[in-house]
Amino acid sequence: MKEGTAYAARLKKVYARLRAGTGSPPVIPDADDPLRRLAVAVLGVGLGDTAAEAAVDRMLAQMTDWNEVRVSQVPEILQALGISGPAAMNAAQRLRDALQGIYQRENRMSLDRLRNLGRREARAYLEGIKGLDAYAVASICLWSLGGHAIPVDDRLLAALRAEGLVHPEATRDEVQAFLERHVSAADARGFCVLMRGFGAESRRSSKKSDDGAAPARKRARA
Repeated sequence: MKEGTAYAARLKKVYARLRAGTGSPPVIPDADDPLRRLAVAVLGVGLGDTAAEAAVDRMLAQMTDWNEVRVSQVPEILQALGISGPAAMNAAQRLRDALQGIYQRENRMSLDRLRNLGRREARAYLEGIKGLDAYAVASICLWSLGGHAIPVDDRLLAALRAEGLVHPEATRDEVQAFLERHVSAADARGFCVLMRGFGAESRRSSKKSDDGAAPARKRARA
């Protein structure tokens, strides 16, 4: 990423401030089932993980198992998820494509074999599945397999750009690679928990500024 050294210094300061502000270590969620995390990630890149988790829970309450999701039509999946719109339809299609790809490889609906692979092998396996983007791959690696990954969704990407913590022209893949170089494997999950809150705070500040309720928060400076 362009000007990576300068942005890394800014990021380090913000991360240190966020860690100090919590007063205690961030609460790290338990490891998620890889298939559930896959579904959450495919939806969550646009919706955010909280909304995606709720949608996946609604779907699984109506469908018997992942195999039923796999063989269902996209409109049926959308109805079960309780979401709508062109972006939602695209996400539902990508979820179905990914599940079909897994079944073709494994002859069953399971990603359990990833737990027996090395981290690089598991990542390469996921990258070969149709329907999974860089965010989904990173999310599964981090939250299900304990690998070194920093998933960057639309909201976090927008917040990092708005706060001057990444180059404004950097792509999602470039930002993820940049963060993975500057955030250690040991800190990755805690970093992501804190940055989720950071992204929400940035959106609130931006909305207040747009509404004229409060001035925009000063952007991070080196």
